[in-house]
Amino acid sequence: MSKIGDVKVIVHRQIPDGFDIKTVSVTKKADGYYVTLSLDDQTVPTIKHDFDVNNIVGIDVGLIDFIVTSDNERIAAPKFLRKAERTLKSAQRQVSRRKKGSNRRKKAIKKLGIQHKKVADTRKDFHFKTAKLLLNKYDVIAVEKLNIKGLAKSRLAKSINDAGWGQFVAILSNKAENADLKVISVNPNGTSQECSSCGQKVKKPLSQRMHNCPVCHTNLCRDLNAAINIKNRGTHGLKAQNMSSLRSL
Repeated sequence: MSKIGDVKVIVHRQIPDGFDIKTVSVTKKADGYYVTLSLDDQTVPTIKHDFDVNNIVGIDVGLIDFIVTSDNERIAAPKFLRKAERTLKSAQRQVSRRKKGSNRRKKAIKKLGIQHKKVADTRKDFHFKTAKLLLNKYDVIAVEKLNIKGLAKSRLAKSINDAGWGQFVAILSNKAENADLKVISVNPNGTSQECSSCGQKVKKPLSQRMHNCPVCHTNLCRDLNAAINIKNRGTHGLKAQNMSSLRSL
């Protein structure tokens, strides 16, 4: 490494023949240092995906179900932080009981950091797998453009941070771009209140989990109703983008 020299590493997987190392990133984490290599091989062909704009889905993110799709498929929120709370509290108590500046306290802090890293790594792995599941099935995924920083300041902050919606959307967008697919963000205002069948505004508190429209008598889960609205807005936004592209040509 530049200005450092040779560094011993535990190799996670071998570098394939013919690949050149382009960049090296070193990251310090709770359980040690990690080296990430960016590789390049000019012989690898670029594969263009047969893109279908009509193969679109809307997803509504939540705290009970992590996502509900407009096709009424659900993935439950795993709540990794909630499940690890007892272990984390125990590790935190060990830190509090140790004398400040002592080696035992440093060891306890490291142990606590490793436990938090384990939760974060498990959550990230779940996000990658969920993104792959969606992108294997759909060409376009419509999501709400949520103010996650603002939501994280509410009384639901702990659950929102545990869900990690921001990280999930970032992973989904990155993987979609690499696969020549698309993630489109839509205005989140009123997706739960607006009827997906007739457009009527049906006000309801967060505790009310069903959408009942007094006009067209549509009756369905409020999350599914929101997901359908997100899909409809994504379809509209995609058409607007395509029309704009045609005008520029």
